[in-house]
Amino acid sequence: MTEKMQDAATLYPLLQQLEQLCKAEFDIAVSAQKMRDDAAYRQLVLQELSQIRQPQLEAMLAAVQQKLQQQANTEAKAVTAQRRPTLLWAVAAVLVALVSGGAYWWFNQSPAAVVAGPPAQPTAKMSTTVTVNTVPVAKPAAAQLLFRLHGSNTVGEKLAPALLQAFLQQQQAEGFAWQQAQSPVERILNFNKAGTPQMVELHAHGSSTAFKDLASGKADIGMASRRISADEVEKLKPQLGDLSKIGNEHIVALDGLAVIVNQNNALKAISTEMLAKIFSGDVSRWSQLGGADQPITLYARDDKSGTFDTFKSLVLDKFGKQLSSNASRFESSSELSAKVSQDEYAIGFIGLNYISFNKALAISEGADSTPIYPTRFTISTEDYALSRRLYLYTPTAASQVAKDFAQFAISDEGQHLVEQTGLISQNIRVEQVYPISNAPQSYNSYASQGQRLSLNFRFSYGDNELDNKGKRDLQRLVRFMEQNSGRRLVLMGFSDAVGAVAKNAELALKRAKAVERELTARGIPVMAVESYGEMLPVANNDTESGRERNRRVEVWVI
Repeated sequence: MTEKMQDAATLYPLLQQLEQLCKAEFDIAVSAQKMRDDAAYRQLVLQELSQIRQPQLEAMLAAVQQKLQQQANTEAKAVTAQRRPTLLWAVAAVLVALVSGGAYWWFNQSPAAVVAGPPAQPTAKMSTTVTVNTVPVAKPAAAQLLFRLHGSNTVGEKLAPALLQAFLQQQQAEGFAWQQAQSPVERILNFNKAGTPQMVELHAHGSSTAFKDLASGKADIGMASRRISADEVEKLKPQLGDLSKIGNEHIVALDGLAVIVNQNNALKAISTEMLAKIFSGDVSRWSQLGGADQPITLYARDDKSGTFDTFKSLVLDKFGKQLSSNASRFESSSELSAKVSQDEYAIGFIGLNYISFNKALAISEGADSTPIYPTRFTISTEDYALSRRLYLYTPTAASQVAKDFAQFAISDEGQHLVEQTGLISQNIRVEQVYPISNAPQSYNSYASQGQRLSLNFRFSYGDNELDNKGKRDLQRLVRFMEQNSGRRLVLMGFSDAVGAVAKNAELALKRAKAVERELTARGIPVMAVESYGEMLPVANNDTESGRERNRRVEVWVI
């Protein structure tokens, strides 16, 4: 069987599995046979199914796309192999022509030039010295370093390269070529601009290296998958300016820490407390969770990564645990994900766009909270327990081109690239919301006639000041409403459960009113403002991170 036939034979079972999944889970009828035989139909089906955000379906679509890519590579090899004999014949013909031409020239020279005679007697002394006039060859000009981008592997592996090339193309650059350094997470982007060779340095060793390299002058822009700490802000302020301010801190994307297991694992949901016990080693066998009597294999990111920092903060530290020494550590999220897919008894944590062929678990924050899957909407609203923001940091005195790059990253065009690389953009989505049994009547009334937008405005404890993301989300909301002028806005304020109920309801209303004032000042009217105080929490109020997610203003459209 040829390699091409083998690829086709392995593709069809995947298409059959996809057909069965669509029927069983979504009541969607597709034909595996037609997808195999009709490329246009297959492309249409895959494109439509990609709009459904469901972990099992996304994994299946990824497997199909990978197999199609393998099939395309096999066909390309076959075409190359067919062309090779033709090329060899052409080379042989050229060689024969050259030999024939040389023989013809030789035999048509004058006899005096061919037949040897007595040596000519020199009439004057001849110099045996040959003078060669050499023209110096100019060395290629060294590439100018435009800027250096260091930090998070989550940002640096896929998103940063895509943003860099798109940004530089806007600057009329061309001739892009990536150069791999000795470390697998160090690369250089070479390009030409107006005839001048230039380059950008990209190092993705982890979020903590962003702030260290900014401090030491080794980086011009920092990439981080966690927010800069208060200690780091104070330490770097004299040298770099206040990196927590909106001019220096740029939220470029949203991501969720997905807790992944092998697709063959029956587990569907887990609490953050149980996660802490598993990754600390307190729970070490799947039978303790109702599964097979097999040891749990732990996979975790390395200490330098913001992914691990986030997991440590949201899971381990929350319950006073430390990562087990038995955990295998990885600098690359892709490598970690691949290991889980090959081990039925493994569990790991990675960014949402690295789930690949694995299964993501729904996460709850305790017995009183509902497990929530990591979807694009639940991460966009930051309701998912393990959602996080991804950042770029630019010093106050950064070069203009560095600041321009950061602005490009948060622009609409930059956010479209965020989507294409598998992360969650901050461009606004509209989601249908359904009535909830224990919700107030007014809330369910809005749910029956309105839709919720994929952004929440959040506030610090006891504060009415929007955070940096909220300030930029205001601009996004204004643009959305300008493009959807027939829609009417409803703002719903919520609080945490710290303090008196009446006080919290009042505070929730003040925050919603603060958002209303900002919108009204920008010419966007608000139809209604509601306060639901402590009701309908999306997270556990026993933790600061949970209380922070509960302090929110939801945005709805009617």
